[in-house]
Amino acid sequence: MLGVYCRSERPLEELAELTRLRSLSALDGTQPIRRGPLAIAAPGPPVSCAQDGDLTCVIDGVLYQPATMARTLGVDAGTDAQLVAKAYGRFGFEAFTRLRGRYAAVVFNQATSEGALTSDLLSTRELFVSWTAGAMVFATEVRELLALLPSRPGPDPIGFETWLGHGTCPADRTLYDGVFRLRAGELVALGPGWTERRRHWRPRYQPTLTGSRAQLVDGLRAHLEHAIGTRLSPRASAVILSGGLDSSVVTTVAARARTPQAELRTYSAVFPGEKYDESWKIRQMQARLGIAAAAMVVAPQGTLWLAIQHTKSWRLPLIAVGSLIDIAATTAAARDGVDVVLDGQTGDELFGLSPYLLADRVRRGRLLAAIALADRWPLGRRPSVRNKIWLVKELGLKGAAPHRLGRLVQARRDRSELGPPWLAPPLRRRFATREDRWAWKLTSRGPMWWRFLSDVLVHAPHRELRLEYLRHRAASEGILSEPPLYDVDLIEYCLRMPPELAFDRRHDRPIVREAMRDLLPEEVRLQKRKADFTPFCERAMVTADAPGISRLLTASDALIGEYADLHWVRHNWGRVTAGHRDPQWLTALWRLTAAEIWLRSEADADFLDTALAQPDVLPPSVQRVSLVD
Repeated sequence: MLGVYCRSERPLEELAELTRLRSLSALDGTQPIRRGPLAIAAPGPPVSCAQDGDLTCVIDGVLYQPATMARTLGVDAGTDAQLVAKAYGRFGFEAFTRLRGRYAAVVFNQATSEGALTSDLLSTRELFVSWTAGAMVFATEVRELLALLPSRPGPDPIGFETWLGHGTCPADRTLYDGVFRLRAGELVALGPGWTERRRHWRPRYQPTLTGSRAQLVDGLRAHLEHAIGTRLSPRASAVILSGGLDSSVVTTVAARARTPQAELRTYSAVFPGEKYDESWKIRQMQARLGIAAAAMVVAPQGTLWLAIQHTKSWRLPLIAVGSLIDIAATTAAARDGVDVVLDGQTGDELFGLSPYLLADRVRRGRLLAAIALADRWPLGRRPSVRNKIWLVKELGLKGAAPHRLGRLVQARRDRSELGPPWLAPPLRRRFATREDRWAWKLTSRGPMWWRFLSDVLVHAPHRELRLEYLRHRAASEGILSEPPLYDVDLIEYCLRMPPELAFDRRHDRPIVREAMRDLLPEEVRLQKRKADFTPFCERAMVTADAPGISRLLTASDALIGEYADLHWVRHNWGRVTAGHRDPQWLTALWRLTAAEIWLRSEADADFLDTALAQPDVLPPSVQRVSLVD
C-alpha cells in the first residue's frame, strides 16, 4: 500500500505536478482510490478496500480471527477492511488498540475530512512516512515510498550513523533522511489541512499475576498456542528450526495448533562435522512430532552476493551476515509451496530474565536480596564472588540510579576515546554524545525491571531493523513472515509474570522450559548451550567472499570513507583475513560492507547489476540432504 495525503488547499494533481510526485497509477498499474485530499494505491490482495457510509478504509494485511474480534467489538462481521471501518466508526482511535493482526490501514471520513494512518499495535506491518511540499507520502515499504518522493534522500544523519556504529536505528527513523517509520502504538491523525503523529497505545505496568507456578506455566502455554495458532496458514506453513530452544518451542506448539488438513514443515541448515551442527536435535524433533523436516548443507559462500541482491530488491543494506543460513531455509520453503514461515525470533528476550530486577532490590534497600538474585544468575553453576559483585554494581547500583545522574556521569567522561573505533572521529564523537544506555528508564513508568523488559520486548526489534529483515527475507521468495513470539498479548502476559521466576542457576528461560515439559524431547528442552553459527559466517566472509569484500572495503574511492575510519577498516580487514578473528570486528566489517554496497547503489544506478556480474561475487550454494541416519 502506498499513498499521498495533501495538507494544502491545492488539488492533488496540481501538487503532484509541483513536487514532481510520481503518479500512483504509474507505480502499480492500477487506478488509485481518491477521497478528497487522499489518494491510495490498492493493487489487490493483501490490500483491500471498504466503504461504510462516509468512511473509507484501505487495509494492507490481515486481521487475526476477525469473526471473533467482531463479536468482541459488538460490530458486524465482514471483510477485514469493513471490520476496521466499523470499529473506527464506533471507537475512534481506540479501535486500533482492540484490533489484532498484521496490517497497515488508512481510514478516512470524507464528510469531516478526518481519519488515521496506522499499523497493528506492534507495527509488524510497518508503515513509512515522509512529509514534502505540503503533502505526506506513505508506503508499507521504503522502496515504494522513495518512488513517490520528488528526489532521492541521502542517508539519515542519526539513523544511518547509529546503525553503522551500533547495529541499531532509532525506532521511529530509517536509514534515509526524512523518511520515518511508525513506532509500535503510533498513528498519524489526519485532519483538514494537517497531520499529527500520536501515540494511542504503549505497554503499561500492571501488578504481577498471582497464582501457583503451575497456573502461570499453563497460562504461558495457552498464550503460546494462541499466538502461534493464529499465524499458521490453513494450507501450508513452515518453521525455520535451528535446533535451539525458541524455534523448537514454536515448532512443537505449531504442530499441536495446526488444523488436521494443514501441512507443517521445518527447514534447517546442518553442518556435518562442525561443533555447531544441531542435526541430532532436529532428528529428535522430527521423530517426536512426525512432521516433514528438510535439511540443507550451506556452503560458506554467497554473503556478498546476497547483500547486493538484497539492496537491489529493497533499496536497503542487508543487516546480518547470518542471512546466508536462514535465507537458504526460506528459499527452500517457498519452492515447496509454503505460504507462511515462522521462527523463534525474540524468544531469548521474551522468555529470559530482566537483569534490572537487581536495581529494584537496591532501590528498596534490599541489598542482600539483590545478591541472592545474582547468586541465581543462569550460568549453569554458582556465580563467583567477583561475578556477583559485578552484577550488583553494574545492574543493581547503576540501574537504580536516576536517568539524569547516569547522563551526568557520562557527560563528564572524556568522549575522545568513546564511540566505535571504526567510525570517523567526528562521527565517533557524535555517536558518544547521543548514546544513552539508560534511555529505557524514560520510556514508561513502573519498576526498573519492567521498564527495561517492556522496552526490549516492544521496541528493540524495530531498533535492530529485525522485523524489516524478517519480512524481506520471506517476501523476496513470495511468502509471508510471521514471527509468532512478537505478539502483543503474549508480550503483555510475560510482562505480568513475576520476574523472580526467570532467575534459575541451572537454566535460562526456565518457565518456557517448564511449559514444554512432556512436549519437547528432554535433550532439547533442557539443552544448556545455544549453537553459535558465527564461525560459519566468519569463514564465508574471509574465504570465498573475501576478494569481493576486499575490493569494496579497501578501494581508494570507498564511499564509506565519509563515515568510517578507512585506516581502521583496512588494518582490521587485513587482520581478520590473516586469521585474527574478533567477532565484534567482523560484525562491524560486515555492516561497513553492506553500507558500501548501499551507498554505491544510491550514487550509481548501474552499480548493483555490475557488481553481481563480477567473477568474485559468488552466489550461495545449497544442497538438500536427508536427515535419516
